[in-house]
Amino acid sequence: MYRNIVWEREDTIVTITLDRPRVLNALSRDLKAELADALIRIKNDSEIRAVVLTGAGDRAFSAGQDLTEAKDMNGPEAEEWVREFERLYDQIRMLDVPVIAAVNGWAMGAGCQLALLADIRISSENARYGMPEIRDGIPAVFGLELLWDTVGMSRALYLVLTGDSLDARQALEAGLTIKVVPRADLLRDATALARTVAGYAPIAMKQNKMYARRRTEADFRACARFCESAHHASFAAGDARRGMEAFLAKRSIG
Repeated sequence: MYRNIVWEREDTIVTITLDRPRVLNALSRDLKAELADALIRIKNDSEIRAVVLTGAGDRAFSAGQDLTEAKDMNGPEAEEWVREFERLYDQIRMLDVPVIAAVNGWAMGAGCQLALLADIRISSENARYGMPEIRDGIPAVFGLELLWDTVGMSRALYLVLTGDSLDARQALEAGLTIKVVPRADLLRDATALARTVAGYAPIAMKQNKMYARRRTEADFRACARFCESAHHASFAAGDARRGMEAFLAKRSIG
C-alpha cells in the first residue's frame, strides 16, 4: 500500500517505519503524504490505542527534509512548503492516542521535529538530535518552538543558532528523551511501552491528549504563521538555495 513507509499493526498498536534508509529516511513529499494518510487512518480507527514511530536502518530516524526537493524553491513556494509541514504536524497533534518515537541514529531538522511531536521518545545509544538548518541558510522556527517546550529556552536557542546536536546521553540529561537503550532493544522497548499505555482507559487518555493540544495550540499556530514569513524571506533572498547547494555538493563529493 505504501512505498516510503511501512505500516504494521499488531492488535491495538500500529508501528510506522519511515522507509528510505538509503537517504537516511529523508522526508520527501511522497513520504510525507503517505505518513499523513497513515495518521488519518489511525485517527479514524477507534480500535487503535497506541502508535510507535521509527526509522528504517541503523543510521537514522530521519535526517530531515529531502533537500533535493527544496533547494530550488522561491519565496511563495517556501511558504506552501511550511503549510505542508503544518498539515502533517497537525495529523500527529490531533491523534487521541499516545505516540512513541523510537529514535535510532540521526534525528535532524524536520526529522527531529517529528520526534519532538511524539508524546514520548525512547532513544538508541547512537541517537543524535539536532537542528542544523542554520548551516544551510534555513530558519528553524518550528524546531525552536518544539525544542523550547521540551528542553527550555537557553538550550533550544543554542541548538538552533549553532546547528549543534545532542547525543543520546545529552538528550536524556536535557529531558528530550526518557530512556536510552541498546539499538537492538529499541523497538522491543518502545513496543512494550506502547502495549502498556494501550491498556489504559481510552477516554482518560484522550482527555490528557486533548488538554496537551489545548495548552500548545496558540503557540503552535503563531509559530506556523511566523515560519511562513521567515521561510519566504530566506528563500527569496537566495540564502537557503546557496546553503543547500553547498551542502549537497559536499555530500556528493563525500
